[in-house]
Amino acid sequence: MNLRSFINIIDEAEKGYANWDHEYPVEYSKHLEKTFGAPDELTDEQAVWHNKDGFKRIVNRDEYILHGSPAPHYDFIYCYIDLEVPEDMSDELAKCSGSILIDHLKNEVGARCGSLTANAVTLNFVLDVVAGRAEPTKDEYESRILGQREMFEKGETYSNEWWEDQSKDADPNNPFYREMEEQVEEGTRCWKGYERKGFKTMFGKRVPNCVKREGRYLVVDKFNDPVKLFDDEQQAVEYFEQNYHLLDSCEHHDLEESSHAGLRAWFGKGKKGGAGGGGWDRYNTKGERIGKCGDRKPGEGKPKCLSKARAASLRAKGGKKAIAAAVRRKRSKDKNPERKGKAINVSNKPRKKKK
Repeated sequence: MNLRSFINIIDEAEKGYANWDHEYPVEYSKHLEKTFGAPDELTDEQAVWHNKDGFKRIVNRDEYILHGSPAPHYDFIYCYIDLEVPEDMSDELAKCSGSILIDHLKNEVGARCGSLTANAVTLNFVLDVVAGRAEPTKDEYESRILGQREMFEKGETYSNEWWEDQSKDADPNNPFYREMEEQVEEGTRCWKGYERKGFKTMFGKRVPNCVKREGRYLVVDKFNDPVKLFDDEQQAVEYFEQNYHLLDSCEHHDLEESSHAGLRAWFGKGKKGGAGGGGWDRYNTKGERIGKCGDRKPGEGKPKCLSKARAASLRAKGGKKAIAAAVRRKRSKDKNPERKGKAINVSNKPRKKKK
């Protein structure tokens, strides 16, 4: 390959990331490219490598999703392996973490987190559960994730039998992590949460003009369903910490009542019915889907909106009757469909009958 061809390849790669909105996933992709080479697929939304490092597929997405379990962090990297998971284990694994992604049709399991290492820990947990070497409990899963984090902080490197870790992602001394920590000290880049807008002169030197990044931070619940959007990272973290137990039990307020216009717009995306695309659907007292969240018709009662995952969970427990009951509970607690203001929390779970 001549120099001109090599430069063209580099230029194309840079163009692929030019439209990405989140800096850290871009930096992480470039970190992976040093080991795996250019992605097999590169778009404005994701970079994909196939059959690398013990994984069937590595997908690095242009997203930065705040995830609160077992501790606040950001998710953007997905890893997949071939594994047949018995269907009766799916619910138990889903309770352990919303980061475990099971596809029974493909006999494929994925993990989503903030590093290849965390995904290797998650997938190794699933392998152990399926093989009968571990119990499918949240405590067991979180102890493994926190254990890996503790190893990293102590300068120790996590490993398992099947993950090759060719990029040395688990190594605390990996230059990539050192460079990210030294960005501020070097003065060549901006610190986390800020971005460079040209340069300015300070004390006779040209330095980056760092301004607060106008990012959006999405808080999700245990089903990985969006709950609230924030423009400020610290506000998102504080919201997560204050509402962790509600988010973990999925008893937070109904999202159709969110005052955030951007989030309401997200609800409206996709076709009618969660299976047909993104967005939330609203349901009637018969447990039937009647449209997208936010599209309430005149004369309609207070909307009850559910995501695909939430609706499927209720449907598995009691079919349309379970969804219908949730709608009735919502309307009994919040009768005025035109009411504005703070949302009224109504659990999707049926109340226990008093003995």
